[in-house]
Amino acid sequence: SATKLQFSNNSEENDPRDNFGRSIRGLQSSALKTTIGVGDTVVCKRSLPNLGIYENSSYEVTSIYSQYFDEETQQIVKQPLSSIDDTSTQNSLYMTLFSPQHHSEAVVVTPGEVGLITVREELGNAAWLAVPGFFWIFVAASFYNTYHERTGGTFSDAFWGR
Repeated sequence: SATKLQFSNNSEENDPRDNFGRSIRGLQSSALKTTIGVGDTVVCKRSLPNLGIYENSSYEVTSIYSQYFDEETQQIVKQPLSSIDDTSTQNSLYMTLFSPQHHSEAVVVTPGEVGLITVREELGNAAWLAVPGFFWIFVAASFYNTYHERTGGTFSDAFWGR
């Protein structure tokens, strides 16, 4: 039987059988977004192994909040936010990240300490890495077509020197 894990800060449950579906839904919902909000999938560019945060891994944002110390009441006040851009004050910004591969419950981090980027930025960076590969595929296909037009042979004929 599958075990269900409960987040410490909300009532959602994590079914380990649904990790792939969670990843696909996160990619779908945040692939074109330029801002980071609650429920989005983000990529961390810095590692914090003691918190289960690893470089170039994706995490789901479970909450974002601003936190400050109220001098009047002598208490720490947390203000929930819907996105990172919602903060208008100079309070400290915190967020909880969750990955079913690395966590049993969400962990609290600041955006600066983990180097957050959106899935859109990560896909853009990956696309630039693919450009040289497409160039070499084009060169190889051109060589193959030229050889085939001139000799009528196949790639294996050229490889074996026939």
